[in-house]
Amino acid sequence: NSTEILDRRAARCWTGRGATMGLVLLVGAAVAQQSKAFPPGWNGLAQTPPMGWRSWNAYHAGISQELMLQMAVALAARNRTVAGHPGKVSLCDLGYCSIGVDEGWEDCTAGATPSRQHDAAGLPTIDARFPDMGGMVARIHDLGLTAGWYLNGCACGEHVELMKNYQGDVDSLHKFGFDGVKIDGCGLQKNMTYYAELMQATGKSYTIENCHWGHCTASDNSSCPTTGWCPFNWYRTSGDINSGSTSWLSNLQTTRRFQDWQAPLSVPGCWAYPDMLEVGLLAEPFPGKLPTWDRAHFGAWCIVSAPLILGLPLTDAKLAPVLDFIGNAEAIAINQAWAGHPGLLVEEVQASEQDLHARAIEPPRRSLAAQAVAPSPTAAGPAVPAFSDQRQAAHHHYGVRLAPEVASGAEPIPSQLWAKPQPAGAAAALLINTSPLPLRYSLLLAQLNLTAASYTVRDVWARQAHPASPASKAIEVLVAPYDSSFLLLSPVDQRVA
Repeated sequence: NSTEILDRRAARCWTGRGATMGLVLLVGAAVAQQSKAFPPGWNGLAQTPPMGWRSWNAYHAGISQELMLQMAVALAARNRTVAGHPGKVSLCDLGYCSIGVDEGWEDCTAGATPSRQHDAAGLPTIDARFPDMGGMVARIHDLGLTAGWYLNGCACGEHVELMKNYQGDVDSLHKFGFDGVKIDGCGLQKNMTYYAELMQATGKSYTIENCHWGHCTASDNSSCPTTGWCPFNWYRTSGDINSGSTSWLSNLQTTRRFQDWQAPLSVPGCWAYPDMLEVGLLAEPFPGKLPTWDRAHFGAWCIVSAPLILGLPLTDAKLAPVLDFIGNAEAIAINQAWAGHPGLLVEEVQASEQDLHARAIEPPRRSLAAQAVAPSPTAAGPAVPAFSDQRQAAHHHYGVRLAPEVASGAEPIPSQLWAKPQPAGAAAALLINTSPLPLRYSLLLAQLNLTAASYTVRDVWARQAHPASPASKAIEVLVAPYDSSFLLLSPVDQRVA
């Protein structure tokens, strides 16, 4: 029925058009006040970055109910030996307790015209490979896991937006017992406020991933939150990641516009997300460097508080090379901790075998928080101050010389220092060497706002402590090619055991 097709251009004026169009929205009046109804953290979920596994990177659309249950058993099985953990543990013991069904469950041949993924009642059509979706979710719950679904997908190419399809999606989400959902950007059911209203009306809270590829707009379809609007729990900052050797590094750069020091837009309940992890699937950047490059990728997601969603097949052969670092409790703790900021880029550097020189970074012309405006923008923090020499400047905060976002296809990304505040006056630092040459770096504690007399230095990857270092003395770091150094710096009275 053509009268059911939504006018997305009028989404902000929904209340005024609702009666005319003859559509039903459960809490339609809230759309005009979305910044109040759906602020970051509105549903109380994802107060720490979510962790789990999702099917797309490993299997693309080639999934089935049987396969998903096999992966659920693999997540829950307490049969793995992981460095730093006594006895046998499961991936869920490590924190990965959610399993996500991605593209591939839809039956694109059973939809009603003009839809392709929904029937005449607006309910999503399900492929025969998933004969009992509700039973599958119940079995996942029996294993002690949570289950996530996937909506507005790409397989069917549904190019019509109907209110009954939104309603049918959420009715089915609730009926099957899912705990969360990823909402992609391929179909036309993109209005995140509508979805949040309908989910709220069920009486159950769902974790919600906004997968609209980092497109920031002034509509309710936006991929990007504001300080007052985030009707989801994590949001894609980028296009799709892939297993190429540099894809993860490029995607990492897209988080930078959400990391303003004074007003970050990646916060508890509303996390910036550069896509699922490709750990265990990456191409080698250089012969023999795959294990350390995989580890650098994982460390990068940890240092920016990104959700840690694994994407590799959960087989013994695939897990063996990566298990010790995806199970590194210290790295995960850094990811999960909140001390007022999600983490950000401190400096770009270039490596040589003998020395290091800082790469000049052009200061932003305006606050990066303002660049991430979507619906209902609020006042952003003041512009980040610029200094002529980052290494010599008095650092007010990590973001003194925060670089603008790196565009896809730009020049190769240099080595980078990232950092994240930690509780009790500590800070984590990740130095990523993107070069085929060793990287020698002098880490000045003032760069990380560390002002105590001395600090313990903890090597996160090695799980080893080094002697305390006076704040006035630089810490000398040597990073092998295509590798990373992950350090936790704590005041001496907050030493990590």
